[in-house]
Amino acid sequence: MGRVEQRLYRQQMARRRLGRMVVLMLLIFAAGALTRNAASHLTAETIAQPTATPIAAAYDQTVVSREITLAAETWYAIQTGVFSNEDAAREKAELLSDRGAPGAVVEDGEKWRVFIACYGTETDAASVRQRLGENQRIETYLHRWTCPELQLRLKGMAGQVDVAEAGFTLLLQAARTLRDTASLLDAGELTLTEAREQITALDGQLTLWRQTAQERFGRNPPSPIKELLALSDAWAQIRGNLENQDSKTALSAQLKLEGIGLFGRMIALRQGMGA
Repeated sequence: MGRVEQRLYRQQMARRRLGRMVVLMLLIFAAGALTRNAASHLTAETIAQPTATPIAAAYDQTVVSREITLAAETWYAIQTGVFSNEDAAREKAELLSDRGAPGAVVEDGEKWRVFIACYGTETDAASVRQRLGENQRIETYLHRWTCPELQLRLKGMAGQVDVAEAGFTLLLQAARTLRDTASLLDAGELTLTEAREQITALDGQLTLWRQTAQERFGRNPPSPIKELLALSDAWAQIRGNLENQDSKTALSAQLKLEGIGLFGRMIALRQGMGA
């Protein structure tokens, strides 16, 4: 197992533990019933000097104001081409797949970028780029996306604030899971069946969060929750796209595409809230 694969495996184990903690936390949340006549308002506003606050472990209807910081995060993608024509980009991606490096075609304005892989650290991306250059003579470039830091003051019942904070954490974790599952598939560290199990586990966490959020906020959730619920709505389509892939190569390419897409939506959400 190479250094990159070892790092990814350790990240996968840590993510599994975090996933179990999130599920347990939401199960505890769901155990309480929302008082229908209670106020269900939650507001979010940028603040100058936030104080990080851990997620509460119990459903509390006490009205609170909590300051949180959502840390910035950068992804590093290995890009092997930028095209003005989608067909040309897909042809390039198919050629890469034939060589064992599943490519994902991502639309960027009027251009289409072809990515071989995506990582959470520049070191991992650089290591793989070096191997691709030396072993397969594939010319690549490094493409970066940064999800900006967001400082918020959340106001509402403590149990509602807990769910909001958990949603920001879980949806970004979901994007990471898609990204890293693709990398582990490419490295041979996951079988097709194991990758599907990762997706199923993620589906369970997102479904539980959505149900809990709907119970806590009712039919007219405040703006931050509407945004998070919209992202969780998109998961149904993502899950369907992933289920339609019947090979490791096809699933890996789709995981990269969906992971990058979900990360892009989180970037847009934070930018909109911080504007």
